[in-house]
Amino acid sequence: MIALELWDLLVNGRVLWETMQEPEFPETLCRTIAALRRGQGETRSEGRVPGVIAGFDSLYVAGGRSREPQIRSGLEILGLPIAFSQTPDFPGEIGGHRLLAGFASATGWLCDLGQTSFKICTKGARMQFRRDLQRLPVRADGPGESVPEQRRQLRNWLSESLGTFLYQAAEPDAILFAMPSRLDDEAVPEGSSYIGMAGDGSLIADAIMAAGMTPRRKLVMNDAELAALDAVAEAALQRCAKTLVITLGFGLGAALAIRTPTKGSRHA
Repeated sequence: MIALELWDLLVNGRVLWETMQEPEFPETLCRTIAALRRGQGETRSEGRVPGVIAGFDSLYVAGGRSREPQIRSGLEILGLPIAFSQTPDFPGEIGGHRLLAGFASATGWLCDLGQTSFKICTKGARMQFRRDLQRLPVRADGPGESVPEQRRQLRNWLSESLGTFLYQAAEPDAILFAMPSRLDDEAVPEGSSYIGMAGDGSLIADAIMAAGMTPRRKLVMNDAELAALDAVAEAALQRCAKTLVITLGFGLGAALAIRTPTKGSRHA
């Protein structure tokens, strides 16, 4: 799996994210995906998209907006095998639990820190905590933003939420966090709409400790990569070699799921 930064793809002088609330967004998204399949596209932050994207032969779509009929019908025009998440509000829930089970976890928690809410689930319980935009405003990179204070507020919110969930679920011996940001090789986030998240390598460990939990194993990954775990397991896409994974919610996340070729596989 390869995490991709596609939210700031250049589209007619703007970035793709800026078009998401417009009526024409389904058409814009469709054109953008078709261009990516041809190996075309440039992001504002990183230049040309990675060449490995070219020639993907299928599409997996997750996130709350993946339910929208206009988006679904627009993507069908692409003529590619498409699968939509069975758990659109918690992309990667199925694959995440499978990953936790692979670590012989008797009690695993799956946590998804999104741009609008923080979600926690086990196989038997789930809770969603909405982001308070007064307490945790959307990053604007302005002079009035206090990084230390916002880092403190984010830690407090996460630890409070974890503590609340602990009242109805057994303490986990493994916990998997999905982050709304690409991560470097040390699992340090590169940034998101949360002020101060970029470079905050101890955020998750601090929040877990503040909640009074001591899981044996802590895993952190990009949220689109977590959704890609579901894409890899999706029965309808098993014969596809390379799947572009798109998550649509407050923003747009992306990853590329590449399967090891097997006899009878479809190749781009």
